[in-house]
Amino acid sequence: MRISYRAIVLSIVATACVQGSSGAAEDAKVAEARKPPSVCVGLDQSACGGKSECYWRKASTTKTGKMRRAHCRIKRSAQKNAPA
Repeated sequence: MRISYRAIVLSIVATACVQGSSGAAEDAKVAEARKPPSVCVGLDQSACGGKSECYWRKASTTKTGKMRRAHCRIKRSAQKNAPA
């Protein structure tokens, strides 16, 4: 039995399409399992200071020399007490 090149390519593409669709379903499950972002994400400094569960983290430089921008973070105690 002789299989043509075209038949091989078509079977590979079909297999990839079937596997790709199951991967999308898995991605949707992972997205559902993720926590929503905290209430502090994306706030400016004045808005961050107005919320009791948030604090402002200043800009800093890491040991490798990379600059970190200033941003609003949630306090650890607020993370533990957050409703699930």
